[in-house]
Amino acid sequence: MQNVRNFSIIAHVDHGKSTLSDRLLEFTNTIPKRKMKAQYLDTLDTERDRGITIKLQTRRMEYKGYILNLIDTPGHVDFSSEVIRSLRASEGALLLVDATSGIGAQSISHYLEAINLGIKIIPVLNKIDVKTVNIDDRINEIMDVFGFKRDEILMISAKRGDGIESLLEKIISDIPSPKGDINGSFRGYVFDAFFDEFRGTVLLVKVVDGTLSVSDTIYFHSNGKSFKVMSMGFIKDQFVSSSKVKAGDVCFITTSAKLIKDIIVEDTILTDIKGEALFNFEKPKSMVFSNIYPTDPLQINNFKFAIDKFSLTDYAFEYSPISNDVFGFGYKCGFLGILHLEVFKERMFNEFGIDIFVTYPSVEYQFFLKDGSSKVVTEAVDISEIYPSIVKVKEPFLSLDIIVDNQYYQDIISFVLQKRGVFRNSYILNSSSLNRVYVNINFTIPLSSILMDFFGELKSISSGSASMDYSFLEFRDTEVSFVNFFVNKNIIKPLSMIVYKDNAFNIATLYTEKLASLIPRAQFNIPVQGSVNSKIVARSDVKPYRKDVTQKLYGGDPTRRAKLLEKQKKGKKKMKNFGTIDLPTDIFVKMYS
Repeated sequence: MQNVRNFSIIAHVDHGKSTLSDRLLEFTNTIPKRKMKAQYLDTLDTERDRGITIKLQTRRMEYKGYILNLIDTPGHVDFSSEVIRSLRASEGALLLVDATSGIGAQSISHYLEAINLGIKIIPVLNKIDVKTVNIDDRINEIMDVFGFKRDEILMISAKRGDGIESLLEKIISDIPSPKGDINGSFRGYVFDAFFDEFRGTVLLVKVVDGTLSVSDTIYFHSNGKSFKVMSMGFIKDQFVSSSKVKAGDVCFITTSAKLIKDIIVEDTILTDIKGEALFNFEKPKSMVFSNIYPTDPLQINNFKFAIDKFSLTDYAFEYSPISNDVFGFGYKCGFLGILHLEVFKERMFNEFGIDIFVTYPSVEYQFFLKDGSSKVVTEAVDISEIYPSIVKVKEPFLSLDIIVDNQYYQDIISFVLQKRGVFRNSYILNSSSLNRVYVNINFTIPLSSILMDFFGELKSISSGSASMDYSFLEFRDTEVSFVNFFVNKNIIKPLSMIVYKDNAFNIATLYTEKLASLIPRAQFNIPVQGSVNSKIVARSDVKPYRKDVTQKLYGGDPTRRAKLLEKQKKGKKKMKNFGTIDLPTDIFVKMYS
């Protein structure tokens, strides 16, 4: 184990983490030049399209007689659980800071996680090749915020490859080798899993104690289920098989497990069923909920297969089957945040060819009733029956940190206060003697307030300089209303939503008008209505086509014209009473776009 170094790269989103991974793989000759491409470890189409890392990845590199196991991590707040699992499988981490934009909120959050786990941190300043960057300012900023000394900070250009050799030497000299009992019973930490069409379900494992061989039997600590080891090895530029793995290794393992749900990420696997777990097993809690249906109901079986596979690669995702009169069968899904939901939607289409409809996202509300009972609700349709009995409602609140250039300080505070945020405190991140002063502003804010377009508006207000991080705080008292929509007096349940009481009227009005604009015209008038707590507050009509029944009349008795128009009016009234309206599914997709 003395020649093994296991490390992660932690950074705020867009700070150059994927590019640094490319240079490390390239410099150690892990990936042949003919196979090398930008964002090599970002294997998902969504990652490449968005330019962000979503799934953690691992690669085994060899350099000057040392084995370097790189565990690449995401940088966005919605994928923090991936970062924590990566850090648990590492003895060290590279803290990467973008010299052009400075320390981001996620940089601080991930730094604290690494400190709590007691792993070695190497500060790295990236993008030093940008001519407009004041290197001294950035170095002082890292020293002020994280407490590093000047000579501890490495300066690199991941794009050009400057400083990569020095960084590799620093990894070898400063990051400790793994600690474990190589002669003890096998224990391994499952930090991720994915589905491979040739190998089936593949576990990514950090071996902590002992050795493991092909054909051995392993147990999952949390449920005691046992499986036979079918294959194992390491991931370089491709899968490299091995008959045995030992303490300190980061490896892949395939088993005899037939069902995806039998695999538990973040669990401990053992050869001794009585062995102790390496970490407390705790599944990340979903914060955002939506009902999701395939836009083509005939794809429901493919959708079920796709969602099962997705759940294996995304440990924080949860789902349960539902059905609806409009869309048929679908799933109620839980996500860590809005970006997590958007990534799910894109991956369903990119990887499985399934187009889906996502209902208006909601959070988990706690309703307390007159009879002393309580009910957890995420859907508006569940409120109508209990609404008269509601005594109190609570919703999740977050601790929100925003890091921004000081010149936008007041604008950010005003913006967050408008979103029901409450200012708590702020402090200067870097020395006030620097040309650019960054401030960390802390708020409490309802989770529901940051669901739609919050981050985009934040970036716009701050000219792109703001970054944010948040964590669940507690459930607090609130006031909510439920908004329903009706088309030709029939309720459209998939469009129902729970909203903050003071915003209910504006939301009902806005979406009533938008829904009316999307519905195709018919031969009769179609009323579209929005209600708040069962009271109609908005209406917008879809005007009918009108045939000119008087076209053939040329003069003559005017009563004949009146009779024809009255006859047409009665006919349209009958059509309205007996007519049915088929709403195209793309209407529901466009409602929230």
